[in-house]
Amino acid sequence: MSAEEELVLDLPLLARLPEAEVRALASRAQVHEHPAGTVIFQEGDPGDSLHIVVQGSVRVVVMSASGEEATVALLGPGECVGDLALLDGRPRSASAVAARATKTLVVTREAFRRWLGERPAAAIALLETLSLRVRRTDEALADLAFLDLPQRLAKRLLELAARYPDESGLASDGVRIRITQAELASMLGVSRESVNKQLNAFAVGA
Repeated sequence: MSAEEELVLDLPLLARLPEAEVRALASRAQVHEHPAGTVIFQEGDPGDSLHIVVQGSVRVVVMSASGEEATVALLGPGECVGDLALLDGRPRSASAVAARATKTLVVTREAFRRWLGERPAAAIALLETLSLRVRRTDEALADLAFLDLPQRLAKRLLELAARYPDESGLASDGVRIRITQAELASMLGVSRESVNKQLNAFAVGA
């Protein structure tokens, strides 16, 4: 089994399914490579495929009417983007951008629906994943309502360090996360200057 197929086996989206059924889905996937900064798909594009991150990382972003960008998720190896489009076929609700050189495993909506039609039990796994996403959205809304910027920034840095150890490195003064201040600002819905000011405050208080 290839490394790409092993990633499909580990997807939370499919965690409760027998290995043989997940392998059947992996066999229908193709590997795509995306240089850093590449737009993998844009908000409004046809929802015709699922992307599973194999290497690198993907920023999921939405745009305001005034053209401001907000990062709603940063996905690493083993995580996927585009799963909602596989179910409803509607246009993309957000854009996906390669934060650095990235490789994804792509399953088309047509191939996924054929596979799902033969395996009704897979629908339960999808519902569980969607439920988790709703819970995360609720948590993000609660953070925005009840936590100030220092608390939200500290929480996000800790989450990133825990979720993406391959994107971080331990140093004598703590964990160094390879993410720009602009990306952090986009995740938190604040300016880069605000993030810079708070990071400096953390450094002084350390």
